[in-house]
Amino acid sequence: MRTFAFLILCLGALGGCSTVGSSAIRTGATVLPAYSGEVAVYASGQRPAGAIDLGVVEVHGAQSEGTVDTLLPLFAHKVAQIGGNAAMIDGVRARYTLVPQATMDTYYYRCRWAGTCASNHLAMTSGEERVLSMFGHAYRLPDKTQEGL
Repeated sequence: MRTFAFLILCLGALGGCSTVGSSAIRTGATVLPAYSGEVAVYASGQRPAGAIDLGVVEVHGAQSEGTVDTLLPLFAHKVAQIGGNAAMIDGVRARYTLVPQATMDTYYYRCRWAGTCASNHLAMTSGEERVLSMFGHAYRLPDKTQEGL
């Protein structure tokens, strides 16, 4: 049992971590299956004509993963997951937080047996972390190919 737990722990450590996260919440009355085509992206403003509001979407990432290039495709993907073929970005926001960090310092001193001794000392510092968030709405636009039928 211990070997199995150790193996799971090692596999989790090798998997790496990502700061990118997302959420999509259905707020509309219409529940659609996931959309598999291209998602049109609109800037904040008027809702596209004839669009059905499906829900709200938010994506975020920290430090080097918190870029528009990283988050925009994920935003469109989350919109498609709840059935949207159009996304409206209502805003992009960056926030900065102080994150505690522990660092190990080594220092040297004179000692009587070896002449010079080394010791370690744990020091607490803080670093600044930037988190970028992108949020907006998911819409379903009417299919242009079936409008004339």
